[in-house]
Amino acid sequence: MLNGQGAALRIQILIVLFVIFWVLSIIWVARDSLARTNKLSTQVISIMIVTLLSPIIGLPLYLTFRPMRLSHDKLPRREAAVMSMIVCYNCAALNPKDHEYCLACGEPLKIKCKQCGKNYPHSYGYCSDCGAPNIE
Repeated sequence: MLNGQGAALRIQILIVLFVIFWVLSIIWVARDSLARTNKLSTQVISIMIVTLLSPIIGLPLYLTFRPMRLSHDKLPRREAAVMSMIVCYNCAALNPKDHEYCLACGEPLKIKCKQCGKNYPHSYGYCSDCGAPNIE
């Protein structure tokens, strides 16, 4: 009799743990899809996949088909140039041109020209003031 109750208790504990995992998976997918896309239909479909198909099937499906980039990383480099932003050579984060150090990793964004002494972005091949090559 005790053995049967012990097995039933183990099954109940496994069911509770599975339900907790299911709910946490739904919450994670909701937060992840919100960070990866602004399209409401994609967000709803992502959440529904994990909700309806369980985390065992739905989570691998979501991980396979989710957008690769986060939505705040999708700013095209052309737009960054128009907005007077520069890309960090170390971590590829976008930074305003007037900043001296990267907001994401803290690396210097500009180097000093060896000929004229002016600062210019690492990404420039030549100094914008005197035309000296960017050789370190």
